[in-house]
Amino acid sequence: MGRVKKEEDLGPEADENWKSKDPKALAHEIATFMGGEWPTRPVRKVQLAADGVPTGDEELFEMTMLNPTLLSEMSLKTRFLFLEVYLEDLQDVYSEVMETLKGDKVTYDSLRKFKHLAISLAFNAVSDVCQQAFDKTDFDPFPEVAPEERPGCVCPLDVKAFTQQTAAAVALVKMMVDAEGELPPAAEPRIVRVEKKFYYDDI
Repeated sequence: MGRVKKEEDLGPEADENWKSKDPKALAHEIATFMGGEWPTRPVRKVQLAADGVPTGDEELFEMTMLNPTLLSEMSLKTRFLFLEVYLEDLQDVYSEVMETLKGDKVTYDSLRKFKHLAISLAFNAVSDVCQQAFDKTDFDPFPEVAPEERPGCVCPLDVKAFTQQTAAAVALVKMMVDAEGELPPAAEPRIVRVEKKFYYDDI
């Protein structure tokens, strides 16, 4: 006689008849399906100062060195929803980094998390500030105990540059969120376009 397999709870079916049609409301409905909880953001203990940040799109692109190619490949609705979340993520993780600040040093783990977030959307300038901190750090006494986790490891950070670049990145993302995902004019000449061609070997 064959063994009866225990049915696993695989979550909602793909063809579940969801009530919500708006993408945000739908995400909330799916997340809270059958008693699930909607995730809450941590309280930011360190607020980001925006003093001296440019207000024009051209200046912000020059300062942040943002490559808008990835954003340009998203649909308008997807880009808008993505940037809304990214705007909050940048400020949350900035706070996480600054909460670890002692003197001019921050923890490797928090700064590494921020760098991954920044480079995921190609904010190259603030990513370079993070890399400069890593380049000045001796990692040998702090081996990884898990991928990208080095307990006790701290990095000397240029806090002023880090804050200015993060504030500029936040300002640029907010500009696009306020425009409901529309890219500003300064993005167009910075988009890398690759012509798609197919080549076949002669037979």
